[in-house]
Amino acid sequence: MESLRRQLREARWGLPLARSLAEEIAGDKVGVRVLVRELFGEDAEVRKRAADVARRVTERDGRLLELYADELAGLLETLPVEESRTRWHLGLVVPRVAHTRMQRLRAARTMSLLAEDESNVVRCSAVEGLGLLVLQEASLRDEAEEMIERFLREGTKAMKSRARAVMRLWSRSERSKK
Repeated sequence: MESLRRQLREARWGLPLARSLAEEIAGDKVGVRVLVRELFGEDAEVRKRAADVARRVTERDGRLLELYADELAGLLETLPVEESRTRWHLGLVVPRVAHTRMQRLRAARTMSLLAEDESNVVRCSAVEGLGLLVLQEASLRDEAEEMIERFLREGTKAMKSRARAVMRLWSRSERSKK
């Protein structure tokens, strides 16, 4: 997976490359390990890119990173405010990989803190992340609804859009259960 390491460090970066790398490592345990290792590296830019790839991986299948759920939650909790893009991506990864009740509750606490972040993109990931957690942990619904109501009332356009997207997600989920 030297290719993954190299590509995370290349000058050009964008959504197509992030998606391509995510697809490349999707079924590769070694690739997933390398990706996680890069998330914990010293280089903030590489961390951001690795978080972007992790986000794309978990969009398709959160189970691929479940083994690292606790470590990723700890990383998200300790990242400095300056790394808002990394925090944004991990704000979606952590809820997707939380597979035990304790992990989901921990992720929900983190999402509540991120909802107060100075970065708009981080706040957006918080409402979406909490919304995703509700699908697996119904006890979080009231907290998520309060956040959604607040974002719809006081949020930026992006926050309002994310809050509405969560409500649509819940609606689709409820319809599919019937």
